[in-house]
Amino acid sequence: MRRVEPKRRYSISQSQVDILLYLHKYRFLTSDLLAVLLQKDRSTIYERLSVLIDQGYVAKQYDSSFRLRTRPATYCLAPAGIRFLKARGIERTQLHYKSRNFTEEQIDEQLLYAKFATTLKSSYTESFGIYTKYQLKHNAYVQLTPHLLLRGKSDTTPDYLLDYFPAFTASWRLRRRINQHDVAADESETIYPHLLLVAGNTSTERRLVQFTEELYADFEVFVTTTERLLSGEKKIWLIPVETNLEDEELEYHALPLKLP
Repeated sequence: MRRVEPKRRYSISQSQVDILLYLHKYRFLTSDLLAVLLQKDRSTIYERLSVLIDQGYVAKQYDSSFRLRTRPATYCLAPAGIRFLKARGIERTQLHYKSRNFTEEQIDEQLLYAKFATTLKSSYTESFGIYTKYQLKHNAYVQLTPHLLLRGKSDTTPDYLLDYFPAFTASWRLRRRINQHDVAADESETIYPHLLLVAGNTSTERRLVQFTEELYADFEVFVTTTERLLSGEKKIWLIPVETNLEDEELEYHALPLKLP
Protein backbone atom coordinates (compact mmCIF):
# COMPACT_ATOMS: atom_id res chain seq x y z
CA MET A 1 0.00 0.00 0.00
CA ARG A 2 1.29 3.42 -0.96
CA ARG A 3 2.12 5.57 2.02
CA VAL A 4 0.78 9.12 1.73
CA GLU A 5 3.01 11.69 3.33
CA PRO A 6 1.11 14.50 5.02
CA LYS A 7 1.54 17.91 3.51
CA ARG A 8 4.01 20.10 5.32
CA ARG A 9 2.23 22.54 7.60
CA TYR A 10 3.60 25.96 8.04
CA SER A 11 3.12 28.26 10.98
CA ILE A 12 3.79 31.94 10.70
CA SER A 13 5.47 34.07 13.32
CA GLN A 14 3.88 36.97 15.17
CA SER A 15 5.96 39.40 13.09
CA GLN A 16 4.47 37.87 9.93
CA VAL A 17 1.00 38.09 11.45
CA ASP A 18 1.70 41.79 12.02
CA ILE A 19 2.39 42.18 8.29
CA LEU A 20 -0.97 40.54 7.48
CA LEU A 21 -2.74 42.83 9.93
CA TYR A 22 -1.19 45.93 8.37
CA LEU A 23 -2.13 44.70 4.89
CA HIS A 24 -5.68 44.27 6.15
CA LYS A 25 -5.61 47.76 7.64
CA TYR A 26 -4.26 49.58 4.58
CA ARG A 27 -5.10 47.06 1.82
CA PHE A 28 -1.88 47.82 -0.12
CA LEU A 29 1.62 48.58 1.18
CA THR A 30 5.18 48.83 -0.08
CA SER A 31 8.21 47.39 1.67
CA ASP A 32 9.26 50.93 2.65
CA LEU A 33 5.93 51.60 4.36
CA LEU A 34 6.03 48.23 6.12
CA ALA A 35 9.55 49.02 7.35
CA VAL A 36 8.24 52.26 8.88
CA LEU A 37 5.16 50.63 10.39
CA LEU A 38 7.07 47.70 11.88
CA GLN A 39 10.22 49.71 12.66
CA LYS A 40 12.40 47.15 10.89
CA ASP A 41 15.03 47.42 8.15
CA ARG A 42 14.00 46.62 4.60
CA SER A 43 16.06 43.42 4.36
CA THR A 44 14.10 41.98 7.29
CA ILE A 45 10.82 43.02 5.66
CA TYR A 46 11.85 41.43 2.33
CA GLU A 47 12.70 38.17 4.09
CA ARG A 48 9.36 37.99 5.91
CA LEU A 49 7.40 38.97 2.81
CA SER A 50 9.19 36.31 0.76
CA VAL A 51 8.04 33.57 3.13
CA LEU A 52 4.47 34.89 3.16
CA ILE A 53 4.39 35.08 -0.64
CA ASP A 54 5.73 31.53 -1.00
CA GLN A 55 3.03 30.24 1.35
CA GLY A 56 0.22 32.11 -0.43
CA TYR A 57 -0.55 34.57 2.37
CA VAL A 58 0.58 37.67 0.47
CA ALA A 59 0.48 38.65 -3.22
CA LYS A 60 3.17 40.79 -4.84
CA GLN A 61 2.29 43.15 -7.66
CA TYR A 62 5.27 43.93 -9.85
CA ASP A 63 6.34 43.72 -13.47
CA SER A 64 9.36 44.82 -15.50
CA SER A 65 7.79 48.18 -16.36
CA PHE A 66 7.84 49.16 -12.67
CA ARG A 67 11.62 49.47 -12.74
CA LEU A 68 11.55 51.76 -15.77
CA ARG A 69 8.92 53.92 -14.08
CA THR A 70 10.67 53.75 -10.68
CA ARG A 71 7.44 52.36 -9.28
CA PRO A 72 7.88 50.16 -6.19
CA ALA A 73 6.34 46.72 -5.83
CA THR A 74 3.14 46.68 -3.81
CA TYR A 75 1.81 43.92 -1.59
CA CYS A 76 -1.71 42.87 -0.60
CA LEU A 77 -3.44 39.95 1.07
CA ALA A 78 -3.65 36.72 -0.92
CA PRO A 79 -6.39 34.08 -0.35
CA ALA A 80 -4.48 32.17 2.36
CA GLY A 81 -3.85 35.40 4.25
CA ILE A 82 -7.51 36.40 3.98
CA ARG A 83 -8.63 33.00 5.29
CA PHE A 84 -6.09 33.21 8.12
CA LEU A 85 -7.41 36.57 9.31
CA LYS A 86 -11.02 35.52 8.88
CA ALA A 87 -10.38 32.49 11.10
CA ARG A 88 -9.12 34.90 13.77
CA GLY A 89 -12.47 36.72 13.72
CA ILE A 90 -11.33 39.78 11.77
CA GLU A 91 -14.21 41.34 9.85
CA ARG A 92 -14.45 42.69 6.31
CA THR A 93 -11.59 40.53 4.99
CA GLN A 94 -13.83 39.53 2.10
CA LEU A 95 -13.25 42.98 0.59
CA HIS A 96 -9.63 42.11 -0.05
CA TYR A 97 -10.49 39.41 -2.59
CA LYS A 98 -11.16 42.31 -4.97
CA SER A 99 -7.70 43.82 -4.48
CA ARG A 100 -6.39 42.06 -7.60
CA ASN A 101 -8.75 44.23 -9.68
CA PHE A 102 -7.49 47.57 -8.38
CA THR A 103 -5.90 49.94 -10.89
CA GLU A 104 -2.53 51.54 -10.22
CA GLU A 105 -4.31 54.82 -9.53
CA GLN A 106 -6.55 53.16 -6.92
CA ILE A 107 -3.54 51.44 -5.35
CA ASP A 108 -1.67 54.75 -5.17
CA GLU A 109 -4.61 56.30 -3.31
CA GLN A 110 -4.58 53.48 -0.76
CA LEU A 111 -0.83 53.95 -0.29
CA LEU A 112 -1.45 57.65 0.27
CA TYR A 113 -3.80 56.90 3.18
CA ALA A 114 -1.06 54.79 4.74
CA LYS A 115 1.37 57.69 4.36
CA PHE A 116 -1.17 60.06 5.91
CA ALA A 117 -1.63 57.70 8.85
CA THR A 118 2.09 57.17 9.51
CA THR A 119 2.73 60.92 9.34
CA LEU A 120 -0.13 61.73 11.72
CA LYS A 121 0.90 58.95 14.07
CA SER A 122 4.44 60.31 14.30
CA SER A 123 3.05 63.75 15.22
CA TYR A 124 0.29 62.64 17.60
CA THR A 125 1.39 59.23 18.91
CA GLU A 126 0.16 59.83 22.44
CA SER A 127 -3.12 61.46 21.44
CA PHE A 128 -4.84 59.27 18.83
CA GLY A 129 -5.34 55.75 17.68
CA ILE A 130 -5.64 55.67 13.88
CA TYR A 131 -8.02 53.32 12.07
CA THR A 132 -8.95 52.75 8.43
CA LYS A 133 -12.36 51.96 7.01
CA TYR A 134 -11.37 48.28 6.71
CA GLN A 135 -11.09 48.03 10.50
CA LEU A 136 -14.44 49.67 11.27
CA LYS A 137 -17.71 47.82 11.44
CA HIS A 138 -19.96 48.42 8.48
CA ASN A 139 -22.13 51.51 8.98
CA ALA A 140 -20.39 52.28 12.29
CA TYR A 141 -20.46 55.95 11.24
CA VAL A 142 -23.85 56.00 9.54
CA GLN A 143 -23.29 55.65 5.79
CA LEU A 144 -20.05 57.63 5.85
CA THR A 145 -17.25 55.20 6.55
CA PRO A 146 -14.19 57.48 6.69
CA HIS A 147 -10.90 56.92 4.90
CA LEU A 148 -9.21 57.37 8.28
CA LEU A 149 -10.51 57.75 11.81
CA LEU A 150 -8.38 59.42 14.47
CA ARG A 151 -9.86 58.29 17.76
CA GLY A 152 -8.85 60.25 20.83
CA LYS A 153 -7.10 58.16 23.47
CA SER A 154 -8.63 60.15 26.32
CA ASP A 155 -12.15 61.30 27.10
CA THR A 156 -11.14 64.93 26.51
CA THR A 157 -9.44 64.37 23.14
CA PRO A 158 -11.86 64.69 20.20
CA ASP A 159 -12.22 62.23 17.33
CA TYR A 160 -11.50 63.25 13.73
CA LEU A 161 -12.62 61.82 10.39
CA LEU A 162 -10.25 62.30 7.44
CA ASP A 163 -11.46 62.67 3.85
CA TYR A 164 -9.10 63.03 0.89
CA PHE A 165 -9.98 64.88 -2.33
CA PRO A 166 -7.58 64.50 -5.28
CA ALA A 167 -6.58 67.57 -7.26
CA PHE A 168 -9.28 68.77 -9.67
CA THR A 169 -12.11 66.97 -7.85
CA ALA A 170 -15.35 68.47 -9.18
CA SER A 171 -16.91 71.10 -6.92
CA TRP A 172 -20.23 69.24 -6.80
CA ARG A 173 -18.43 66.23 -5.35
CA LEU A 174 -16.83 68.38 -2.66
CA ARG A 175 -20.18 69.95 -1.76
CA ARG A 176 -21.94 66.58 -1.73
CA ARG A 177 -19.44 65.04 0.67
CA ILE A 178 -19.59 68.03 3.02
CA ASN A 179 -23.40 67.93 2.95
CA GLN A 180 -23.34 64.19 3.69
CA HIS A 181 -21.32 64.85 6.83
CA ASP A 182 -23.70 67.64 7.83
CA VAL A 183 -26.73 65.36 7.48
CA ALA A 184 -24.96 62.48 9.22
CA ALA A 185 -24.08 64.72 12.16
CA ASP A 186 -27.73 65.83 12.47
CA GLU A 187 -28.88 62.21 12.51
CA SER A 188 -26.15 60.98 14.86
CA GLU A 189 -27.16 60.05 18.39
CA THR A 190 -23.59 60.55 19.62
CA ILE A 191 -21.04 63.34 19.30
CA TYR A 192 -20.02 63.50 15.65
CA PRO A 193 -16.25 63.58 14.96
CA HIS A 194 -14.63 66.72 13.57
CA LEU A 195 -13.52 66.78 9.92
CA LEU A 196 -10.05 66.77 8.41
CA LEU A 197 -10.29 67.59 4.70
CA VAL A 198 -7.12 66.93 2.71
CA ALA A 199 -6.85 68.41 -0.79
CA GLY A 200 -4.60 67.22 -3.60
CA ASN A 201 -3.57 70.79 -4.46
CA THR A 202 -4.02 74.37 -3.25
CA SER A 203 -6.85 75.10 -5.71
CA THR A 204 -8.93 72.26 -4.31
CA GLU A 205 -7.99 73.38 -0.80
CA ARG A 206 -9.30 76.88 -1.46
CA ARG A 207 -12.60 75.52 -2.70
CA LEU A 208 -12.95 73.36 0.41
CA VAL A 209 -12.35 76.42 2.58
CA GLN A 210 -14.94 78.41 0.62
CA PHE A 211 -17.56 75.65 0.89
CA THR A 212 -17.14 75.28 4.67
CA GLU A 213 -16.37 78.82 5.88
CA GLU A 214 -20.04 79.47 6.66
CA LEU A 215 -21.02 75.90 7.46
CA TYR A 216 -23.20 75.72 10.56
CA ALA A 217 -22.63 72.28 12.04
CA ASP A 218 -21.90 70.50 15.31
CA PHE A 219 -18.39 69.64 14.14
CA GLU A 220 -15.30 71.70 13.36
CA VAL A 221 -13.56 71.62 9.97
CA PHE A 222 -9.81 71.66 9.31
CA VAL A 223 -8.36 71.82 5.78
CA THR A 224 -4.87 71.14 4.42
CA THR A 225 -3.05 69.84 1.34
CA THR A 226 -1.33 66.52 0.74
CA GLU A 227 2.03 68.27 0.57
CA ARG A 228 1.65 70.01 3.93
CA LEU A 229 0.32 66.90 5.66
CA LEU A 230 3.22 64.75 4.45
CA SER A 231 5.71 67.39 5.54
CA GLY A 232 5.44 66.13 9.11
CA GLU A 233 4.79 69.60 10.50
CA LYS A 234 1.96 70.12 12.97
CA LYS A 235 0.82 73.63 12.06
CA ILE A 236 -0.60 72.78 8.64
CA TRP A 237 -4.37 73.16 9.04
CA LEU A 238 -6.59 76.03 7.93
CA ILE A 239 -9.74 76.67 9.96
CA PRO A 240 -12.27 77.89 7.35
CA VAL A 241 -14.41 79.98 9.74
CA GLU A 242 -11.26 81.90 10.73
CA THR A 243 -9.61 82.06 7.30
CA ASN A 244 -9.67 84.94 4.85
CA LEU A 245 -8.24 83.62 1.59
CA GLU A 246 -7.41 87.16 0.50
CA ASP A 247 -4.82 87.54 3.28
CA GLU A 248 -1.22 87.58 2.07
CA GLU A 249 -0.20 85.18 4.84
CA LEU A 250 -2.62 82.49 5.96
CA GLU A 251 -2.58 81.27 9.56
CA TYR A 252 -2.05 77.55 10.03
CA HIS A 253 -2.89 75.56 13.14
CA ALA A 254 -2.06 72.26 14.80
CA LEU A 255 -4.95 69.94 15.56
CA PRO A 256 -6.61 70.89 18.84
CA LEU A 257 -6.31 68.12 21.40
CA LYS A 258 -9.23 69.58 23.35
CA LEU A 259 -12.35 71.18 21.94
CA PRO A 260 -15.39 72.55 23.77
